[in-house]
Amino acid sequence: MKRWKKRIGRWKFDRKMQALISVSITFTALIVLIVSTISSVSSLRDKSIELLQDKNSTLAENYQNKLEEYKAMAVALVIDGSVQRYLKCGDKHLPEYALATTEANNVLSSGLNMASDMNFVAVISYQMDDYLYRGRDALAASEFHNVYERDLEQCKNGQDSTLKIGFSNAYYKGKQYTVNVYFPVYSLEKLYEERGLLCMNFSNPVLSQIVGEAQGGRSTEVLSTDGTVVAARDTKKIGESVDYMGRLGDGQGSFYQKGRLYVYQKVHNWNFYIISSIASIELYRPSIRMIGPMAGILLALVAVSYVIVKKIIRKVYEPLDRVVQNMDDVAAGLLSVRIDAGHMGEDFAKLATGFNSMMEEIVVLMEQVKQEQHQIEQIRFNSLQSQIQPHFLYNTLDCIHWQAVADGNQEISTLVKALARYYRICLSRGHDVIPLEMEVEHVRNYLIIQNMRYDHIIGMEIGLGEDCRGAMIPKLTLQPLVENSIYHGIKIKQGKEGNISLQAVRQGNMVNLSLADTGTGMTQKQIDEMNQQLSEYDESFGYGVRNVNKRIELLYGAGFGLHYLRNSFGGVTVEIRIPYVTKVQEDLIQGEMIHV
Repeated sequence: MKRWKKRIGRWKFDRKMQALISVSITFTALIVLIVSTISSVSSLRDKSIELLQDKNSTLAENYQNKLEEYKAMAVALVIDGSVQRYLKCGDKHLPEYALATTEANNVLSSGLNMASDMNFVAVISYQMDDYLYRGRDALAASEFHNVYERDLEQCKNGQDSTLKIGFSNAYYKGKQYTVNVYFPVYSLEKLYEERGLLCMNFSNPVLSQIVGEAQGGRSTEVLSTDGTVVAARDTKKIGESVDYMGRLGDGQGSFYQKGRLYVYQKVHNWNFYIISSIASIELYRPSIRMIGPMAGILLALVAVSYVIVKKIIRKVYEPLDRVVQNMDDVAAGLLSVRIDAGHMGEDFAKLATGFNSMMEEIVVLMEQVKQEQHQIEQIRFNSLQSQIQPHFLYNTLDCIHWQAVADGNQEISTLVKALARYYRICLSRGHDVIPLEMEVEHVRNYLIIQNMRYDHIIGMEIGLGEDCRGAMIPKLTLQPLVENSIYHGIKIKQGKEGNISLQAVRQGNMVNLSLADTGTGMTQKQIDEMNQQLSEYDESFGYGVRNVNKRIELLYGAGFGLHYLRNSFGGVTVEIRIPYVTKVQEDLIQGEMIHV
């Protein structure tokens, strides 16, 4: 997966777009194919269920009508007086036997003639071990007397325990399947006295249709309510029990089992079901046949769409590709590259114009960078040149100091000593970050010089905690601030003396310095403007103060630096916040510190 992501990541934009749109089209085509297939299968399934239900309903109705006819005929025969008189005879030698037999045979013949689908009818007498038989064929053809007892055991109750119905090839030597109806004959004179049995054999068109039905993946069966197959196309199933009987209801319905769809219909008022089933593969075969052509059509559409999309994307991407190529040329160092916007189109013309403007601006900025780099190199050269012989300056000031001592001029001696210490700290062997106590000493020397200039009008209070002395601070941080307090606060008080207080307190890993003066002060609006402009370039704002704040931010981060506020003396207080660091690596100083 990662390998494919890397490979795709190296593709050009147009190729990615082609792949994305092609995948989208293919995915959409697959969805259409799947949805169409599911819809078709669902529609065919519902249609097949509907057709099978209609067929079952018709068969059930026809079968019910025939069963009702069989029952009506059976009832009519068993209550007939001639049949009753025949069964009442207990001996064949009685005079009335011959007459009863003749009359009963006439009744059976009439019944046979009335039912066109009846093959034979017989009445069995339990008292005389005798029977009457009337059929369209001879007795030898049906073998009734040898078969009926065995067939009766196989028959099922049609409605109740009296009428039994079966469908088999027991008669006619197994050559044809017929419906066999057995109905007990009770005495009309004595209750519950069973005198004989009525047997009727029919060529039922409904069951014959089921047995002779073409297979074609479909089958129809007649099932008794105890789960026994009564009639089926596969005659070997007749008499067997099914395993889905528990899924049949009282009316009609359908279910799937073992890869087949079953649709059932209960025969009204009878203990039989009409069951039609079809293999799922046969049910879905039309849909499967439809999938092939549809898939071919969709595949062709996808292929045509891919070709069209590829050409369109290539045409659309062509202007962007020009921009990318020109940017590659720029990356190779060819800053003179420009794009002809005349052949880029309306949208990409703006991109070309922007690219050309950007290149012009880059050329201008490159020139500015060259000039600034030259200025920086010149400043560094001057800085190095000023440090070539610092000892000459110190020795000269030392000679002036001793000459003043020799002449008894204490003020000049003090001034020269302070100046020498001032410049010694300024140079500090090229270091830009020095200990706080050295920075404070630098301020003291600066105030000595200023007091001699302005007749000692400046007082100084310094509170430097012992735990703060070793804290490292950018050189010349405090002196510009003290200078601001003198020139913009104390000096303009027209000869009045002023005081400057410097306090340094350590709080955990932080050092907070506070420099307060008793000068003329500032309004709150001026204080707010000063705090806002500390990190912004403004020619009207003091360069030294902004420079001090910028150096602290560059060295320690944006959370450190200066903050001005008004104090209770009427002057201005500036707070300096720096981290407590006792040692700064030389590479940090040289790499991150901005030299002034």
